[in-house]
Amino acid sequence: MLIDTQKTGSNYHHGNVKEALLNAAQNHIENSEGEMISLRALSKEVGVTPSAVYNHFADKSALILAIKIRIYQSFNNFFAENCKEIESPDKALIEMCLAYFHFSREFPSQFRFIFSSSIPIEWSTNEIVDVSCRCIVKARGLVFAIHEKYQLHCSEEEVVNATLLIWSQLHGIVTLRNSGLIGAVVSHQNWPDKCGLTNDTQVQKLIEDHVQIMINGMLSSSRGKSNH
Repeated sequence: MLIDTQKTGSNYHHGNVKEALLNAAQNHIENSEGEMISLRALSKEVGVTPSAVYNHFADKSALILAIKIRIYQSFNNFFAENCKEIESPDKALIEMCLAYFHFSREFPSQFRFIFSSSIPIEWSTNEIVDVSCRCIVKARGLVFAIHEKYQLHCSEEEVVNATLLIWSQLHGIVTLRNSGLIGAVVSHQNWPDKCGLTNDTQVQKLIEDHVQIMINGMLSSSRGKSNH
């Protein structure tokens, strides 16, 4: 018989039910079963009654949000551990973009999950915005630092737009690599094999080239405006 906080023989006890539920839900995500998560199924898996689940999560959406926050924290920790302190903002931005790709390869299920749905704007507290947007905010800082390095005038709008363009194209490259779609097109359309995005070294080179092209274009545009 289940009780609200534990079941006889269960490893879970009052006080860690929330963590146990999150661990169980994340395990489903790792096994590509994120869409199948239900509070009732999780309560059974953890060994508590459904009513105990609602003491921690109002509904499935609240659970999903909590999982996303946890994964974003891991995402941010991954960047902190894998992005070395580099004096050059150009190289630091490339390093950051490569870390984004590496996270998607090492934790594919988590990467897919955090982008599987948007966080409703009404749920956007300072904590949620900080944890979910920390990387792109850092990227914006590097784009601004690049302008400062080359002593180029820029507006905040130009900095943010350049950041969004770099980040969105990076996400597109990473998503295409992980989908395997480009490899299939290359095979059927007789495109050069080197364009297939079938190995990580190939993708890393494409990302490095992409970011450098974006930086060069950004600087060229800013210099052109400065000369008028």
